[in-house]
Amino acid sequence: MGDCLRREVLRVFKKLHRTRLKTFEGDEHALQVVRKKINDEYRKYKNVTNQAAIEELNKFAQEVEYEVRTTVIQVVETAPGKVALRLTPDVLVDNVLYKDQENNNTGKENRAQTCEKYTTLKNTKQ
Repeated sequence: MGDCLRREVLRVFKKLHRTRLKTFEGDEHALQVVRKKINDEYRKYKNVTNQAAIEELNKFAQEVEYEVRTTVIQVVETAPGKVALRLTPDVLVDNVLYKDQENNNTGKENRAQTCEKYTTLKNTKQ
């Protein structure tokens, strides 16, 4: 494995662990389970020497890191039937307007058409 590729693999490995620490902050059990899983997966493939295979595995690790960072949230039960969510800034994504396949309009025009369609549908159902 080339020195540059080795550095890239180690960079992604460290990034996975930093993401683990942020995402599961305060949950010692989850931190340990995810730590073990990351380390086990890297050990499982440590003898791979094919550069293309290593690049593919590294790409997969980057995708896993992105998914964990942007989709996993912590939920803690504060009282019976009540929970508290711990959301990270990466999980909070701006609402994206639905892009109508028939129209290439964007921005205000698209929003106006969407509102008109909603109003029309709402009025026809009443």
